[in-house]
Amino acid sequence: MRTARIIFLLWTAGVAARAQIAVTAVTDAASFGPRVSPGSLATIFGNGLAATTAQASGFPLPTKLGGTTVLVNDSPAPLVYVSGSQINFQVPSGLQAGTANLYVSVGSGIQSKRFSFTVASAAPGIFQDSSNHAVAQNTDYSTNSTGNPAASGSVVIVYLTGQGPVDNAVADGSATPNAPLSTATASASATIGGADAPVQFLGLTPGFAGLAQANLQVPSLPTGDYPLVLTVGGYVSASATISVSGTGTPPPQILKLVGQTSFVNSADSMPAVLGNITYVCGANQIQVVDTSNASQPAYVGEFGDADLNGNGGRCALATPLGLQPILVDIVGPGNTPSFVVYNVSTPASPFKVGQLPLQYTYLADLSFIGTTGFSSTSWYEFDGASNITAQHGDVLAYDFSTPTLPLFVSALVPNPAQPASNNLNLKPNALALIQNANYPNTVYVASTTATGNNTSGSAALDVVDVSNPSNMLGVRQVTVANVAIFLGFAYDHRLLLMAGNTQNHRNPGIPDFNIAGNLTLTTMDITSVQNPVPIATLVTKIPSGGTFAVQPLGNSIFAVATDPPASDPGGPGSLLLVDARDPKNLALYPFVTQFGLSGMQSSNGYLIVPNLNGLNVYQIQLPQ
Repeated sequence: MRTARIIFLLWTAGVAARAQIAVTAVTDAASFGPRVSPGSLATIFGNGLAATTAQASGFPLPTKLGGTTVLVNDSPAPLVYVSGSQINFQVPSGLQAGTANLYVSVGSGIQSKRFSFTVASAAPGIFQDSSNHAVAQNTDYSTNSTGNPAASGSVVIVYLTGQGPVDNAVADGSATPNAPLSTATASASATIGGADAPVQFLGLTPGFAGLAQANLQVPSLPTGDYPLVLTVGGYVSASATISVSGTGTPPPQILKLVGQTSFVNSADSMPAVLGNITYVCGANQIQVVDTSNASQPAYVGEFGDADLNGNGGRCALATPLGLQPILVDIVGPGNTPSFVVYNVSTPASPFKVGQLPLQYTYLADLSFIGTTGFSSTSWYEFDGASNITAQHGDVLAYDFSTPTLPLFVSALVPNPAQPASNNLNLKPNALALIQNANYPNTVYVASTTATGNNTSGSAALDVVDVSNPSNMLGVRQVTVANVAIFLGFAYDHRLLLMAGNTQNHRNPGIPDFNIAGNLTLTTMDITSVQNPVPIATLVTKIPSGGTFAVQPLGNSIFAVATDPPASDPGGPGSLLLVDARDPKNLALYPFVTQFGLSGMQSSNGYLIVPNLNGLNVYQIQLPQ
């Protein structure tokens, strides 16, 4: 079948087996997301997984291929493809949602260690090529592409896996018959470019095992390439591009993917750029990537394993004049954090020079003015019934002029007459403004007026004068009534863009404390830096568990990274583009949705965005 051949060709060939068998990851076989569902197609990455490269030649799929067997919860799984570094297999349909384990057996009983992975009732993954374009067919069954778009109002067939339960089950490893159709029973919805794309059919594709398709009606959009996102049973897919033809003015093509590199990354990470070197600060280590050639970013290595121990992920660079540059990572756990300081004077060869245990807990971030680092804290208390009983947030200053011995300087002292100094509010982000003649020593703090067990306050921007870090002063609090909390922000000259949410942390926190509202965007005029003036607020329909990363791209264009929605907290995050050239009328463009998308950094005309599987480099193309 032609579709099956297309899918096979998209799976990367492996390399020869090595003596040591090791499984490093189990993902869906389409988008390489970190979860699978029963009956779906999945991929194992690792070393020494097979003694040869082999592909199944027919149905039913074999459970032993090229001398390799995969045992899932001790039962053999149907195999599609094996190589030394990659195995494609079908997840047994009898698995239950939760955690499963597998191991790989090669030849005469050589086995890998057991590897645990996540099983969800649905785990939609859209097949896509190396440029993230969906494997899809237009109404006439021709391949959808930029040069062959689908007309608005027509139906496009998108191929995926992880659709969840179906009404007519098919035996594992067997090809789906033409009749009866096997239709997914979970609720499903889709968007293309943020617009609703009605799902006319979602189910298994005849002639293949574990392959599914979604027949979607293309919404009315101008000609262009748009992100497609599919939601099944509440689980969100990573996006893939669909090409559409229609009338109207197309959205600006602000970002263009020009380079990628692959490595195993954390679900939450932050990049920091020093010249041609990018540090990707994750939970377990800091990855080093040479981005001097944007089209071919090169993985250099990693460091920090012994220091981070699964509790890293937030870092900042300081490059003060006359002093060697340093990279500072906030290392947890949150109730016992510390700063770990690395010398990066030789960017590709960092080394640890200092560490400071911190007396304050749950630090949210760090940014610098010269050698002084400013941070905020954000945490709440709750009782045995998961009711929030108190909320806390401080603004802190630290001296890094001697990197081997960083010192605590001061905390913002609460003043009842100045709401900006209150430490009984969450403070999820602090941003030290670049020091120059136009920007006096000022720190902006994202906050809320909510205190105690009342989580229904208004979003607040606290303005703090840090001219004297030993005696910081809260000078002003700016509130926005139709937003519950501010979470992240960035500025471009005299314009500040604040990302917030319509809801605060869920109270009581059942099933979790995630923010369960929608993304909000607020513009403020910061011509007078210590007196920001709100301009406009856009309340979007995009559900998000938080939006902490905002990056200016230039000309009042911003990139915004949102966390997954509260309905799917383990799902992918989204990268959105905001055109604020008219700050009273913001234009919002969905761009890409990926697992592990949480932080980003713009540098030298490029936007660097880590995700769960590595790092993407996008060229910034600003509209005239």
